[in-house]
This record gives sequence, structure tokens and C-alpha cells, in this order.
Amino acid sequence: MKKELVIEKLNGHDTSGVVGKISTQVGQRISTGDTLFTIESGKGVLTVKAEGDGNVVALLVEDGQKVTKGQIVGHLEYDSEIVSERVPQQTKATSPKAGAYNFGLSKPTKRKLHVDLAIIGGGPGGYVAAIRGAQAGLKVAIIEENRLGGTCLNHGCIPTKALVNSVSVLKNIRRAAMFGLEVPSVHINFTQMMARKNQVVDQLVGGIEYLMENHGIEHFKGRAKVESENHLSVENKQIDLTLSYEKLIIATGSKASFIPIEGYDLPDILTSLELLSLEEIPKSLTIIGGGVIGMEFAFIYRALGSEVTVVEYMPQVLALLDDDVIAVVRASADEKGIRIFEDARASSIKNTLNGQKIVEIQMDGKMHYICSDKVAMAVGRKANIDTLNLESLDVELNDKRTGIAVNTHMQTSNPNIYAIGDVTNIIQLAHVASHQGIVAVDHIGGGSHTMNYSAIPGAIFTDPEVGCVGLSEREAKATGIDYLVGKFPFAANGKALVMGEQEGFVKLIADATSRVVLGGAVVGIHATDLIAIITNFVAHKKTIDECAHVVYAHPTTAESIHESILMIDDRGIHFA
Repeated sequence: MKKELVIEKLNGHDTSGVVGKISTQVGQRISTGDTLFTIESGKGVLTVKAEGDGNVVALLVEDGQKVTKGQIVGHLEYDSEIVSERVPQQTKATSPKAGAYNFGLSKPTKRKLHVDLAIIGGGPGGYVAAIRGAQAGLKVAIIEENRLGGTCLNHGCIPTKALVNSVSVLKNIRRAAMFGLEVPSVHINFTQMMARKNQVVDQLVGGIEYLMENHGIEHFKGRAKVESENHLSVENKQIDLTLSYEKLIIATGSKASFIPIEGYDLPDILTSLELLSLEEIPKSLTIIGGGVIGMEFAFIYRALGSEVTVVEYMPQVLALLDDDVIAVVRASADEKGIRIFEDARASSIKNTLNGQKIVEIQMDGKMHYICSDKVAMAVGRKANIDTLNLESLDVELNDKRTGIAVNTHMQTSNPNIYAIGDVTNIIQLAHVASHQGIVAVDHIGGGSHTMNYSAIPGAIFTDPEVGCVGLSEREAKATGIDYLVGKFPFAANGKALVMGEQEGFVKLIADATSRVVLGGAVVGIHATDLIAIITNFVAHKKTIDECAHVVYAHPTTAESIHESILMIDDRGIHFA
């Protein structure tokens, strides 16, 4: 059977690439799965393989040649008919040629598949677990209802930080005069800003898609349905799949929470998802919730020109942080014009006749009203525990019934089933989910590594940034530990001054007896990167004395960590 070899796809959303290594030649005998050649594009390397046994009749490309999606690059002759899930792709100018590879699908193809490891959810927990499983030699299948990367990549961490970077550039342009530069004016192209954010997301999603293919991981798009304890099904326009497995990892993530006040279910109430897909900058925005998500968006949209108001139920925004850390962020918010109402409870949301919103809040025993164009809820996230029939899997929830119960190996009440990430509701952070995935797969392979939550770093992308890890001073006081504190301000750091970023400080907490570093916080420039250094101190139980003998490059903001270590014993060099 003769077939044209057509470039049916490239990595991610690329439409062109360059031919890399060609592994075959005209007249050569090929077998199913043999590599024919590779195509390199901006989002990775794609391997083109033979779909059956046969011969290479013609090759129409050479090393280094540019190719595009849909291009015919060769002719193959297979020993028998190749049953393809693809049907000819229609174009305006020509009719398709029989036997060409393409993407159109006629009807769902029934398929049965047995794997060593099935994973439901392709977020930072699920896709990392899939790669770890493939590296261990397991046959792996991953099921994701939407795009690989989950909420973090598509609607959370990455797109938010793309906007954070855009407003960081904007901040520097606005203060260019202090660096001796004159910029007469600046125009915010919000459409282009959002387009760049989407481009970054698409590139990373494409990279994960390539990793799945490169590791031989079966990837199915759709919602998994539990058929029995060891069987799942997935059905979409392309495939009707019955999947059986030896082990299963549940990584279904979480969704935005709402507080059930009057008006919370109005159709135009925003969450982080909608805040990342607005088509224009709102003139005014009220954010209910002053936690990490709420405060990050408050700084983003205030920098873009919105009048931003934050309503926080707790006595302080970012309430889990130490008071001195909160004070720096709070002062920056005040200076930038973000209005914050703390110890305030939102009780209703109402529409006005001109399309605005009124948020009613209770504060100081009185009722107050906030009027704005848009209202967003940022009051946390809820584990997706209702997407599967967990009872039929013999999987139990935790005592509060807010997540799936797991042990330190991420194993559920069913020894063949594991759960990782937000669905466990232990710590809802992407990097925690990823490491939980590694721990789970390693345990499936016979390893004994367990999850340790004592050195999990937190990263908050406000302005200034915040990084924290381990024991806070607030927690040390509450537990009665005899502790030491070392604190060094960025105002005394040369690199911070050069950058015009004097806000904030580095703070370390150490046990007074053992002198082991227990935790720390950084608020200021590069905080979310610098916290990695302190995380290593905490994770490896390093003492002040061991850390004090590490040499840090000059001039860098990392020198502030060294100074904070010295400050514990009142031996700081650059601050008295």
C-alpha cells in the first residue's frame, strides 16, 4: 500500500520547522515505529516514525531544509494497509489525495489499552508523574480534560507572572528618569500584553506535549469516567477508549471557591480565570479576598491604571505571613493607591442600573458600600473531588472531607491508587504537586521516599515580591520555641540600590540551642528566587555557623542572605 508522507503536525502551535537528522534513505526497509527523521521547531523536536512495515520509496527533503505543516515530504510503500484514524483534510483549492496523513477524524475510534500507570489530570502534578513513570520504564497513559499544564500553566501561575513581568517593565519605564533616561510617554497596549501572555502559555503547553510524545506517554484529551476499580473510559470526537491499569494517580486539581453571599453567582463575577482573559482594563475593580491571588491581581491591575479596592475578612491581608513582611507589602499598596479594607466582611453584591457593581461590606459594626465596574472573588480554591466516583474506587476523603486522604507516599485508602496536588488539599502549590507526583511514582516503583512539608517555599508576586519557607516568626512565638532572628534590609545592599529597589529585607529564624535554621522570609527584589537558598538551609538542617562560611558573589542581592546570617549574632558587616 503506497502512502504519501505528510507533515501532519509540529510541536505546540508551530506551523514550520527545520528537518533535523534523517535516519532513513530511499530503498531502505523500515519497520513499525522506526524513526524516519526529526523536525526541529521553536517548541521542541518532533520525531516522525513509520506506521507499519515496508519500504521508503522517495524522500523529498534533506537535512536542514525548512518544512511546513501539510507539506508532502516523501512516499512510503507499506506491506499491508495502514488503518489510520485520519481522513483526508479538505482545502478550498484541491481535493485530498488518498492515503495522506492528516488531522480530520471521521468518527471515534474504539480502542482498548492496558497500562502500568494511568494518570487523571495533566497539570504540574500529573504530567510530572507521567514523565517520572516513563523514565522508570512504565507504560503510562495520561488523561486531561482540557490542555496539558492544568490550571497553573493555562490559567494561573504562568499567565499571571507574564502579566507581572509586563507591569514590571511598565514600572521601570515610568521611573526611567531616575536612571538618567528620558521617556516622553508610554502607551499600554493591553491587547498585545494579553497576546504575549497567551504566546508564553502556548509555547510551554507545546513543550509539555512534546515531552509526552518524546517519552512515549499516551495522552488522551477528555474526561475520565470510572467504569470499575481498574477500568476507566474516555470518549470524545476522536476516540472511544477503554483503559485498564495496574496503578492509578488522581491529579484532578482544584477550582475557584466562592463565598455564598447574595450576588456571588451573578454571571459577570470574575475569578482568576476571567481576570486573565479580560479584553480591556477595567476602570475600577473590587477584589474580595486579600490572599495571594487577590493581592497579586491588585498590584497588576493597579499598575495598569485600574482603581483597585481589596476587601479582606481577616485582620490583615496575606494573613499567614509575619507582621513585618505584611507591613512592607501593605505600605507599597498604600503608596500605589490600592485601597485595602481589612477585618471587613463582604455581605452582598448588587448590580446598578448603569451596569456597575455595588459590594456591601460590614466593618467596625457598620455597613459600607463600594462601587466599581468589575468585582472579582479571590477567596481560595476547592479540590476537584466530585469529578470521579471515588466510592467505586474505594478512595476515602480526609477528615474534613475537603480533599482525598493520602499517606506520606501519596497513597490513598486503595493501595493501587494515589492522589497528588490540589485534590489532596494539603498545600495547593504547583511545585508541591510536582514533587508529590515524583514521590508517588517512586513508591509505585518500590522506593521509600516520603513527602516532607517542612521546607516548602512560598512565592508571592506582589510588588515587592515575597518568598517564605519553613517556620515563621509568628509560628515560633506561638509554639514557644526559643529562637534567634537575623534581619538585613535591602536598603543596605549595593545591588538593590543600583536597581532602585530598596524596599524590604531578608529575615532568618534559627533555633537558639541547636542554631539550626528553621525558616526565613524575603520581601523585596528577587525575593521569589532568593528564597531557594534559604529553602536549602531548612531542608538540609544547616546551622548558622555552617551557612556563615558560604561566599556570595558581589554585587548581588544574595549577599543580603549572608548578612542576615551574620546579623543573628550581631556581626553584620554592612548594617549596624
